[in-house]
Amino acid sequence: MISSIKIKGFRGFSEEQKLILGKPNGKRGSGLTIIVGPNNGGKSTIIESFKLMSSGYDISFPEGQRNKKAGGIVEIVLSSYDEGPTYSLKTTFAGGHKAKRIPELKSGKHPEPSITVLSSRRFFNPYSNEASRGEGIQFTVRPESITLKARGQPIGADDNKMFKIIEDPKSSEEFNKLLKQVLGYELKWTVDLCNTGEYYIKINDNHDSDGLGEGLVSLLFLVEVLLNSSPDKLLIIDEPELSLHPQLQRNLLEVILEKSKNSQIVCATHSPEMVSIDAIINGGTLARVVNPGEGSKIYQLNKESKDCLGKFEGDLFNPHVLGYDARSCFFEDDKLVVVEGQEDVTFLRKALKDLNINKRIRFFGFGAGGADKIKYIITILKSLGFEKVCCLYDGDKEQEKDKVQKDERFSKYKFEMLKAKDIRDKECRYYKNCENIKAGNECKSCHMKEGIFDTDYKIKDDYKNELESLLNIIGDLWIEE
Repeated sequence: MISSIKIKGFRGFSEEQKLILGKPNGKRGSGLTIIVGPNNGGKSTIIESFKLMSSGYDISFPEGQRNKKAGGIVEIVLSSYDEGPTYSLKTTFAGGHKAKRIPELKSGKHPEPSITVLSSRRFFNPYSNEASRGEGIQFTVRPESITLKARGQPIGADDNKMFKIIEDPKSSEEFNKLLKQVLGYELKWTVDLCNTGEYYIKINDNHDSDGLGEGLVSLLFLVEVLLNSSPDKLLIIDEPELSLHPQLQRNLLEVILEKSKNSQIVCATHSPEMVSIDAIINGGTLARVVNPGEGSKIYQLNKESKDCLGKFEGDLFNPHVLGYDARSCFFEDDKLVVVEGQEDVTFLRKALKDLNINKRIRFFGFGAGGADKIKYIITILKSLGFEKVCCLYDGDKEQEKDKVQKDERFSKYKFEMLKAKDIRDKECRYYKNCENIKAGNECKSCHMKEGIFDTDYKIKDDYKNELESLLNIIGDLWIEE
């Protein structure tokens, strides 16, 4: 199994970057590696690097694909777990396009790791003039040496074995079972011959593959590669969510999580639906790829940040902390504001409208689930390369704020406090345990926590100017950059 890939000098990777892959351990999602990040960050380059390492042929890198800041040298290295083989591909000299492989060339072809790469451009010619007889329909012949072409090439039938599945009853049954898990219903399909002598995929006896929607075409490819995934093969899927309804994305993720119990799967995605916190806790991993200007960087959850994710598992009072809204934040470029809880997010957004502040403030999900958990959230964000983060505490949490603010890891982060003890007036959480209350006496100190919003959900006059100033300060953070 592959343990990691290192990339240097290829496209945006001016400095060596390393991606560590999840290792299957029998738990759901343990072998899953999720790659997120904004466009032009470097995700596609990582996918291309895996594909190059699995080609088995000599590679030439055109000038535009060699990073000048790396001296024009491209180097890609695959390492294996358990002292397995190491594969490398490196241009022979600075400014040179020809790359040398290690291990060396033998019998016309290099040894290659077992990797299947499914690109994001999942479309194909729906017709072919050749029938499949166990070999698949061949559109191209692989040359001995490959020069990288522009991205966006269609997938040929040699990359997709749909025409072979129909001839094997066992494979056909397993394929249809997986497809039903994702679609939610049984899809009837076959390979048929039209009057022109061309073969095509027929769906439900009423239209051919030329009329298939992009989502269904994509699913045919996805299910085929998942069907053929195995513990001895690394499967790479670029943007599995393309053209799929959110419910189908969730269904697809369930299949991927099951398959990655025992197999390694890498998914580069733009969809929060394809990010599984359970998979990460079970041993999988999440990496964020960004290009802040000086080159592509790979940031990855470490053991400490994974442990922080575990702090939220089974939190019955805050089950939403790592929900869709929070996972969406992993896809932000930066500039997040972390608050204590969902009421802070809701009321602060209301305050922006009430005070006519037209500044975009991106809150992390529905908050951290409490002041004591803000440190866990920003530990996760820090490991994923977020450099511009503001933490906003309630006015009665100064000690918690000061403790986290003194941590050198967060020295670049901003820390602010509300001027009131809470965002709105509410009964103190310790009210029922107060000795005065238990004794039947009134206790003004804990009966009500004073907030910025009153019980009618309006900003109190005493706090209006201070809140307006605070939100403007937060909205203007990093604006000079």
